[in-house]
Amino acid sequence: MAIVRLGDICEKIGSGATPRGGKEAYCNEGISLVRSQNVLDFGFSNDGLAYINEEQAQKLKNVEVQAGDVLLNITGDSTARACIMDSTYLPARVNQHVAIVRGKVELVQSSYILYFLQWKKKYLIQLASAGATRNALTKGMIEKLELNLPSLREQKKIVSILDLIQSKIKLNQKINDNL
Repeated sequence: MAIVRLGDICEKIGSGATPRGGKEAYCNEGISLVRSQNVLDFGFSNDGLAYINEEQAQKLKNVEVQAGDVLLNITGDSTARACIMDSTYLPARVNQHVAIVRGKVELVQSSYILYFLQWKKKYLIQLASAGATRNALTKGMIEKLELNLPSLREQKKIVSILDLIQSKIKLNQKINDNL
């Protein structure tokens, strides 16, 4: 198992921008604009999902979200929350508070990246709070993260076990909510 930098096994790490005009520039429908409030730990929320038009989306073409992309909050109080994009809401772009972390499919599974980022959450929060008035993770910080990278076959085994645990946690949360 090799130790690699996240930047070396990803084809994309980057965040977007808010269209000119802020909230007033949002539409009632169109291309989804993912903001930090939509990225939860292990889950995507459509609450408050914003929409932009084709022209605005074209200006953010470099941060087009693809199925399987890991989304990572990189600023503010929600720094280090991460999830995999819900393909129901594609096409989509991200604003400047959310980074797309897209692994090279021949090297790493998206779920493996997600579990790694969640495992490193406390470290990421510490990293983000160093020397700034507002918590922020930079592209460089994310690219430099080191992780153990087993074969794709081993990653699949690891992810399948973690997925089972995550499913059990969600089930227990639902049971608790009902009680």
